Amino acid sequence: EVVRFYLTNAANARTLNLSFPGARMKVVGSDMGPYQREEWSPNLVIAPAERYIVHLRFDRPGKVALVNRVRGLDHLYGRFFDQSDTLGMVEVGPQPIRPDLGTSFAQLTHHRVGSELERYRHAAARAPEKVLVLTLETQGLPPVSQRLMQLDSIYFPPVEWSGTMPMMNWASTGRQVRWILSDPATGRKNMDIQWRLRRGEPVRVRLVSERQSVHAMQHPIHFHGQRFLILSVNGEPTRNLVWKDTVLVPAGGSVDILLDPSNPGHWMGHCHIAEHLSAGMMMGFTVE
Repeated sequence: EVVRFYLTNAANARTLNLSFPGARMKVVGSDMGPYQREEWSPNLVIAPAERYIVHLRFDRPGKVALVNRVRGLDHLYGRFFDQSDTLGMVEVGPQPIRPDLGTSFAQLTHHRVGSELERYRHAAARAPEKVLVLTLETQGLPPVSQRLMQLDSIYFPPVEWSGTMPMMNWASTGRQVRWILSDPATGRKNMDIQWRLRRGEPVRVRLVSERQSVHAMQHPIHFHGQRFLILSVNGEPTRNLVWKDTVLVPAGGSVDILLDPSNPGHWMGHCHIAEHLSAGMMMGFTVE
């Protein structure tokens, strides 16, 4: 049987690396529609608030697990370790389905939306018009936490998959840690940022996760009420476009998006990690 799954990461902080070992997976869509073309993938990285649409074919009877498989980092001892969690189970019965969709499933479809997306890509062939720097400010941290975080800054993985320093997290509060969206063009931060955009006039935005902060992290950045295309990640152009409203910016990395401000009103952009949002990591923008 070929089954369509709609996957949503509703976690408040955790990025997942999902797979169905024993079943072939085809990625067909994301937050706001289909990709230009379908792609095979053994796994799917999905940040808080992201959505993906996948097709799977279960061609053998038995059980197939939905697994989150990641690699954690012990910051104190500087060692990696594997983590694997079974999130669910699919039971495949012995009776073959009729008709068998194996032939059509084996084909990768190019969607008609592709030509529209390419037109937007050509409109984005210019330098970024807006920049947001994602960083962290601290004050009054316990001395031990401050020293450990300075040691920790020697290396940051692109994605911090699991919470491997809970005692340090518990030792700090929102009064000591402030997550920041910063507009270098104006020097404004968080809700002091108030962009004014014109409806129907796409804007190329660069999102930069500052490497030199006390603790660089990945940030799933979400823009309310609008859609965008991911044009590049760390300078590497995106080969397969899809409309999104949330993008995972890796620690120390950069992402260029083409924001399509098509929905008038007053809106918010923010990190979708709940504790980052509550610690200030949000901004306002108006679509006129």
